[in-house]
Amino acid sequence: MPEFIVRAHAAATDPARFLGQVGTAGHVEYLARIIVNALFIAKGHRADTTLTLVVENSTDYSRALTLRGESLGNLNGLTEPELLETLANSLFEARALAKEAEIVTEHGIRVSATSFEHLAKQRLAACEVLLLDRKGEDLRDCELRGDAVFLLGDHVPMPRKLQKSLVRQGARPLSVGPVMLHTAQCIVVIQNEFDRRGL
Repeated sequence: MPEFIVRAHAAATDPARFLGQVGTAGHVEYLARIIVNALFIAKGHRADTTLTLVVENSTDYSRALTLRGESLGNLNGLTEPELLETLANSLFEARALAKEAEIVTEHGIRVSATSFEHLAKQRLAACEVLLLDRKGEDLRDCELRGDAVFLLGDHVPMPRKLQKSLVRQGARPLSVGPVMLHTAQCIVVIQNEFDRRGL
């Protein structure tokens, strides 16, 4: 099953601050679009997909919010305000997490106190990892495995130092085409490629 891990620059621990970033530099509204595009299709959802949003702007530890299609709970609706409220509530439930600790919220979202880099290193040790990069190998020419992990950033470009480090550790740069797209759009393109190949 494909997994998408997205590094996000939203505020992690205070729900009011998190929700207050709609339309500001934090652009948390993008996270709602990412959820819909990664996990939902007409008349259903993708049971074979996992999405992890790593919210990095925190006073203690980053929070990784994982939504698994196979165990997706009731998200209280798919509108942007409803999804953002669900994420904010999940962050509030996880506000006191110790490093590397995790909980599962009432909505079936697994929240852990861990970083994007830590998750990436874990996946690199276990499976194929592809890093979205416009200079990478074209998706259409790339051999894909059903259990591939895709690393993406949000609207803030991933630091080059981090990208280079991930590539040195084995992440494969991957391009979805010649035009820079939003993260949510990149995920749709990748999912479509999986669909076409029957993976």
